[in-house]
Amino acid sequence: MLVLWLIVILATIGANTLRDTRSIAGIASEERAHAIARYAAESGIEAMVAEIEDSLRTLRHGPARRAWLNALALTGGRRDTLPLGDGRFTVTVSDVAARLDVNAASELSLRGFLSHFTDLASAEHMARRVRTWLDGGTERRLTRIEELRERALLPAPLLARAAPHLTVHGDGAINSETAPHFVLAAALGKLRREPARLVLESRGWQARHSAMHHVQAVFAITDDRLVLVHSEERGG
Repeated sequence: MLVLWLIVILATIGANTLRDTRSIAGIASEERAHAIARYAAESGIEAMVAEIEDSLRTLRHGPARRAWLNALALTGGRRDTLPLGDGRFTVTVSDVAARLDVNAASELSLRGFLSHFTDLASAEHMARRVRTWLDGGTERRLTRIEELRERALLPAPLLARAAPHLTVHGDGAINSETAPHFVLAAALGKLRREPARLVLESRGWQARHSAMHHVQAVFAITDDRLVLVHSEERGG
């Protein structure tokens, strides 16, 4: 009986040890996948920056440069999934001036823009609410589009549809060559004909794993260089 009890105890200890080992290995594998996803996403940004700067050095100034930048923004700069060891990444590019800058937009501009996504009365009410909040304090401004939802300035369903056409990192100008018609119609400020800032969005992950990492970076175009203005990351 003593031998049998010893066998039961040893078997239980062995099973618990095996379970703990598997749990630790699973945690380590998960952490590794998240690290690979992050480095892949960051590498995507670096690769796209290098590619754009190479082209800018070749094009310098003039119509060819303008046409190339506008084409890059209009096509989204979409790239096939690229391998980086176990990591994978894909990058998209968009023109900040193809979006309405919430911080710089007047109430009238916001109303015209929002009326594309809802009825005019609701658009007017929401535009006034956003502008009232922005004008309610010295140097008050939004730093993330998600703040419109977090501060109850815009309802989540509407913001989900409108967010791809909004920015908080612009200079108030709209690119007439890349902005969709409803953004262009809402613009009351300065118009331009080529991007001055680009949004690079990179998505990284490990092959055969669900862990994902997103990096969004805003770059100002200065001659043949891209200068980082703002960046944010999130896992998922």
